[in-house]
Amino acid sequence: MIVWTAKSGAKVTLTKAPSSFTIKGSGFGHGVGMSQYGARGMATAGKSSTQILQHYYTGAKVTTMSKNADASLKVQLLTGKKSVTVTPRSGRLRVKVGSKTIESGSKVTIERTSSGSVQATVGSKSYSGSKLTLEWQSTRYWKSSSATTVSVSGAQNGATGTYRHGRLEIGQLKSSLNVINVVGLNKEYLPGIAEMPASWQSEVLRSQAIASRTYAYRNLGAVKPACGCNVYDEVASQRFLGWTHENAGDSGPWRKAVAATQTTSGSTVRSARLITYKGGLIDAVYSSSAGSKTHSAAEVWGSAVPYLVSVDGSPPKYASAQNPNASWSVTAKQSDMARAFGLADVRSVAVAKTGSGLVKTVKATSVKGKTASLTGDQLRTKLKLKSASFSVA
Repeated sequence: MIVWTAKSGAKVTLTKAPSSFTIKGSGFGHGVGMSQYGARGMATAGKSSTQILQHYYTGAKVTTMSKNADASLKVQLLTGKKSVTVTPRSGRLRVKVGSKTIESGSKVTIERTSSGSVQATVGSKSYSGSKLTLEWQSTRYWKSSSATTVSVSGAQNGATGTYRHGRLEIGQLKSSLNVINVVGLNKEYLPGIAEMPASWQSEVLRSQAIASRTYAYRNLGAVKPACGCNVYDEVASQRFLGWTHENAGDSGPWRKAVAATQTTSGSTVRSARLITYKGGLIDAVYSSSAGSKTHSAAEVWGSAVPYLVSVDGSPPKYASAQNPNASWSVTAKQSDMARAFGLADVRSVAVAKTGSGLVKTVKATSVKGKTASLTGDQLRTKLKLKSASFSVA
């Protein structure tokens, strides 16, 4: 619409909301701590795992520690379900309910009953208790020559998960089953971590192994009330696929990287490499990539952490990282943008950023002049963007 005024003459005013917005950004994930693609580029340039980690965690040191080297970790595999099946392969399992132990060479069904108990059905018989334990052959809990694995229905984002190590503890959480895999942190948990392609360079794989180990060590001790676990098996903690990943045909380099960052005596881990800051374990957070700069913990989560500050995320000389998310672009429909801000429509969007390029606030204005604001992370979640480092046009 063209409006005439005596003072300024003709003035063009946008009175119609655009049909879509173009959002251009960089990076994938929260962008705090180690950038995996940036670390890959540094490894390609000849940097060691220690150099990589000490770049991304400012003032931190990579050290060798013997404490908790053979510790066990509780990993939540599944919750929110009333029923789960556990099936042994190439061997047998046993169910422990109270004082009873029941062996089986076939599928066991576990249910959360209407009376509030956990019930295991083995063959034609059922056994109930407040919780139960499942063990299988050739683990540290049941010595045997049969290399048994168990399949747990729905354990991997609805798909069946396969596990070789430890045991399962099945209890209750919010009126549903809670399935926990108790595993040795170094020898059994880390080989099943699926956070980085095993085809990447050995030094970046070692960096990932040390960061993943440090993250897990920091979560040892008291279990989280929200899950009855030390860590989740997905990206809320770290992606743990168990035997599915450890036994994959291309996972050899990852297993070697884990082994190279710890020392063993027989079957016992005696010491392992970890990241510390002033003698204490760091919170070794990481993400896929962070664009040109990583973000500080203060920018993303509101609290400053001395070793989680903004640094070069993927310097130009490390362009060989081949990061597919160094830059990205998506189109957001008018209806999606309006819904995100809770407005009838969105005429324009103004973005305010921090020094590292993280979007701090996004202010939307409707055709009628009504405004609404979101944080960058809130808009990222609502529109399912790859990161909170973006611009809107």
